[in-house]
Amino acid sequence: MVATRTIDNALSPQPLLLGFLMLGPRHPYELHQEFESGLGLVWQLGRSHLYAHLKQLAETGLVTVRTEPQPSRPVRNVYSITPVGRKSFLEWMGRPSRHVRHIRLEFLARLYFYRRLGLPGLERLVAEQKAVLQSRIAALEAAASRTADGYWRLVLEFRVSEMKAIVGWLDRCIDAQEV
Repeated sequence: MVATRTIDNALSPQPLLLGFLMLGPRHPYELHQEFESGLGLVWQLGRSHLYAHLKQLAETGLVTVRTEPQPSRPVRNVYSITPVGRKSFLEWMGRPSRHVRHIRLEFLARLYFYRRLGLPGLERLVAEQKAVLQSRIAALEAAASRTADGYWRLVLEFRVSEMKAIVGWLDRCIDAQEV
Protein backbone atom coordinates (compact mmCIF):
# COMPACT_ATOMS: atom_id res chain seq x y z
CA MET A 1 0.00 0.00 0.00
CA VAL A 2 1.28 3.44 -0.90
CA ALA A 3 0.58 6.25 1.52
CA THR A 4 -1.35 9.12 0.03
CA ARG A 5 -1.51 11.33 3.09
CA THR A 6 0.93 13.05 5.36
CA ILE A 7 0.70 13.42 9.09
CA ASP A 8 -1.41 16.44 9.85
CA ASN A 9 -2.84 15.65 13.26
CA ALA A 10 -1.20 18.42 15.25
CA LEU A 11 -0.68 16.44 18.43
CA SER A 12 -0.18 12.94 17.10
CA PRO A 13 2.86 11.05 18.38
CA GLN A 14 3.20 9.42 14.95
CA PRO A 15 5.87 11.85 13.69
CA LEU A 16 7.90 11.08 16.81
CA LEU A 17 7.72 7.34 16.14
CA LEU A 18 8.89 8.02 12.59
CA GLY A 19 11.74 10.08 14.03
CA PHE A 20 12.92 7.20 16.16
CA LEU A 21 12.64 4.88 13.15
CA MET A 22 14.90 7.28 11.23
CA LEU A 23 17.63 5.85 13.48
CA GLY A 24 16.95 2.35 12.16
CA PRO A 25 14.48 -0.53 12.51
CA ARG A 26 13.01 -1.01 15.98
CA HIS A 27 10.59 -3.33 17.69
CA PRO A 28 7.86 -1.76 19.86
CA TYR A 29 9.63 -2.33 23.17
CA GLU A 30 12.74 -0.53 21.86
CA LEU A 31 10.59 2.30 20.52
CA HIS A 32 8.84 2.69 23.86
CA GLN A 33 12.16 2.70 25.74
CA GLU A 34 13.65 5.33 23.40
CA PHE A 35 10.46 7.38 23.53
CA GLU A 36 10.51 7.39 27.34
CA SER A 37 14.22 8.13 27.67
CA GLY A 38 14.34 10.74 24.91
CA LEU A 39 11.00 12.51 25.13
CA GLY A 40 9.40 11.27 28.34
CA LEU A 41 9.65 14.70 29.97
CA VAL A 42 7.87 16.25 26.98
CA TRP A 43 5.36 13.71 25.75
CA GLN A 44 3.54 10.73 27.29
CA LEU A 45 2.76 7.63 25.23
CA GLY A 46 1.43 4.42 26.73
CA ARG A 47 2.31 1.07 25.21
CA SER A 48 -1.23 0.36 24.02
CA HIS A 49 -1.30 3.70 22.21
CA LEU A 50 2.14 3.02 20.75
CA TYR A 51 0.88 -0.23 19.20
CA ALA A 52 -2.21 1.50 17.81
CA HIS A 53 -0.12 4.26 16.23
CA LEU A 54 2.35 1.76 14.76
CA LYS A 55 -0.57 -0.10 13.22
CA GLN A 56 -1.89 3.13 11.67
CA LEU A 57 1.57 4.04 10.36
CA ALA A 58 1.84 0.60 8.73
CA GLU A 59 -1.66 0.83 7.24
CA THR A 60 -0.81 4.17 5.60
CA GLY A 61 2.51 2.94 4.24
CA LEU A 62 4.70 5.20 6.38
CA VAL A 63 6.37 2.18 7.99
CA THR A 64 6.78 -1.47 7.15
CA VAL A 65 6.66 -4.34 9.60
CA ARG A 66 8.43 -7.68 9.47
CA THR A 67 8.35 -10.53 11.92
CA GLU A 68 11.52 -11.68 13.59
CA PRO A 69 11.73 -15.13 15.19
CA GLN A 70 13.09 -15.40 18.72
CA PRO A 71 14.26 -18.63 20.32
CA SER A 72 11.72 -19.91 22.86
CA ARG A 73 9.67 -16.72 22.59
CA PRO A 74 6.90 -15.49 20.30
CA VAL A 75 7.95 -13.75 17.11
CA ARG A 76 8.29 -10.00 17.40
CA ASN A 77 7.43 -7.28 14.96
CA VAL A 78 10.20 -4.99 13.74
CA TYR A 79 9.21 -1.66 12.19
CA SER A 80 11.13 0.30 9.57
CA ILE A 81 10.43 3.70 8.08
CA THR A 82 9.58 3.80 4.37
CA PRO A 83 10.71 6.49 1.92
CA VAL A 84 7.19 7.98 2.14
CA GLY A 85 7.46 7.92 5.94
CA ARG A 86 10.86 9.61 5.80
CA LYS A 87 9.44 12.35 3.54
CA SER A 88 6.44 12.82 5.82
CA PHE A 89 8.67 13.07 8.90
CA LEU A 90 11.00 15.61 7.31
CA GLU A 91 8.03 17.73 6.18
CA TRP A 92 6.66 17.65 9.73
CA MET A 93 10.07 18.67 11.07
CA GLY A 94 10.07 21.78 8.89
CA ARG A 95 6.65 23.09 9.96
CA PRO A 96 6.32 25.53 12.85
CA SER A 97 3.64 24.91 15.44
CA ARG A 98 0.54 26.94 14.62
CA HIS A 99 -0.83 27.06 18.16
CA VAL A 100 1.05 28.28 21.21
CA ARG A 101 -0.32 25.39 23.27
CA HIS A 102 1.35 22.94 20.86
CA ILE A 103 4.83 24.40 21.17
CA ARG A 104 5.44 22.56 24.45
CA LEU A 105 4.92 19.25 22.68
CA GLU A 106 5.59 19.66 18.97
CA PHE A 107 8.39 22.20 18.97
CA LEU A 108 10.28 20.51 21.80
CA ALA A 109 9.99 17.18 19.96
CA ARG A 110 11.25 18.79 16.74
CA LEU A 111 14.15 20.32 18.65
CA TYR A 112 15.00 16.89 20.07
CA PHE A 113 15.10 15.28 16.62
CA TYR A 114 17.04 18.13 15.01
CA ARG A 115 19.72 17.50 17.60
CA ARG A 116 19.46 13.70 17.78
CA LEU A 117 19.49 13.17 14.00
CA GLY A 118 21.87 16.03 13.22
CA LEU A 119 19.41 17.52 10.73
CA PRO A 120 20.01 20.88 9.06
CA GLY A 121 17.37 23.61 9.12
CA LEU A 122 16.85 24.37 12.81
CA GLU A 123 17.65 28.06 12.27
CA ARG A 124 14.99 28.28 9.54
CA LEU A 125 12.40 26.53 11.72
CA VAL A 126 13.15 28.85 14.65
CA ALA A 127 12.80 31.90 12.39
CA GLU A 128 9.46 30.62 11.05
CA GLN A 129 8.20 29.79 14.55
CA LYS A 130 9.14 33.29 15.71
CA ALA A 131 7.32 34.81 12.73
CA VAL A 132 4.16 32.85 13.58
CA LEU A 133 4.34 34.06 17.17
CA GLN A 134 5.15 37.67 16.26
CA SER A 135 2.12 37.77 13.98
CA ARG A 136 -0.07 36.48 16.82
CA ILE A 137 1.51 38.98 19.23
CA ALA A 138 0.68 41.90 16.92
CA ALA A 139 -2.94 40.72 16.57
CA LEU A 140 -3.37 40.28 20.33
CA GLU A 141 -1.78 43.64 21.12
CA ALA A 142 -4.16 45.30 18.67
CA ALA A 143 -7.12 43.50 20.25
CA ALA A 144 -5.95 44.51 23.75
CA SER A 145 -5.73 48.15 22.74
CA ARG A 146 -9.30 48.06 21.35
CA THR A 147 -11.06 46.39 24.28
CA ALA A 148 -12.73 48.44 27.00
CA ASP A 149 -13.07 45.39 29.27
CA GLY A 150 -10.26 45.40 31.83
CA TYR A 151 -10.43 41.65 32.40
CA TRP A 152 -10.12 40.79 28.71
CA ARG A 153 -7.27 43.28 28.32
CA LEU A 154 -5.44 41.45 31.13
CA VAL A 155 -6.09 38.08 29.45
CA LEU A 156 -4.76 39.37 26.13
CA GLU A 157 -1.75 40.98 27.81
CA PHE A 158 -1.00 37.70 29.58
CA ARG A 159 -1.05 35.83 26.26
CA VAL A 160 1.20 38.48 24.69
CA SER A 161 3.67 38.14 27.59
CA GLU A 162 3.64 34.37 27.25
CA MET A 163 4.35 34.55 23.51
CA LYS A 164 7.12 37.12 23.96
CA ALA A 165 8.77 34.82 26.49
CA ILE A 166 8.61 31.96 23.99
CA VAL A 167 10.13 34.17 21.26
CA GLY A 168 13.04 34.93 23.61
CA TRP A 169 13.40 31.25 24.46
CA LEU A 170 13.50 30.34 20.75
CA ASP A 171 16.71 32.36 20.41
CA ARG A 172 18.16 30.16 23.15
CA CYS A 173 17.44 27.09 21.00
CA ILE A 174 19.96 28.30 18.45
CA ASP A 175 22.49 29.53 21.04
CA ALA A 176 22.37 26.20 22.91
CA GLN A 177 22.59 24.00 19.81
CA GLU A 178 26.11 22.86 20.71
CA VAL A 179 25.33 22.26 24.40
